[in-house]
Amino acid sequence: MNDDGIKTYFGALDALPPGERTALKRDAGNLLEKADGRAIRVFYKCIPHSVPQWQEDRWFAAGCLHCLWSADTAERMSVKQVLYRLGRDPDISESTAHRLESLLDLKWDIDGYMLTKLARLARLIKSKGLAVDCADLLSDLIVWNSDSQSVQRKWAKAMYAAPNAEEESKEGE
Repeated sequence: MNDDGIKTYFGALDALPPGERTALKRDAGNLLEKADGRAIRVFYKCIPHSVPQWQEDRWFAAGCLHCLWSADTAERMSVKQVLYRLGRDPDISESTAHRLESLLDLKWDIDGYMLTKLARLARLIKSKGLAVDCADLLSDLIVWNSDSQSVQRKWAKAMYAAPNAEEESKEGE
């Protein structure tokens, strides 16, 4: 799926009436197969038809998590940026590290356990006044089960290294 399809999807979610966004918000942390009828209908109303069926659960998860924040939330950050900020917060850095560690050990699977952990992390992020760019999250979820574990390594590294550290060091040379 190209970036235009992802932008179109999140644009459609932001354009939904409040009741339909709430239906998706209520299912944040649930797999598509466990969602209620209204959330399923709203999801299929927004998702591009070209999304492969094996990815639908991940698109649904990212869409529901996106709806945790209001449609007019201005500053949404990449997962890397959010994890870096959480890692600098002395009140929660250790508990966040443990949450992240347990999440990184999990595969995206039909039991939905990884998604439950991810939704809890998203709610913690929201409670800290931060907002996740769920389009960025979706890109990570699509390749989550990759043998290289590139997403897991990227997320773990993000807690301890500034997201743009490489770019900043190159500019300083």
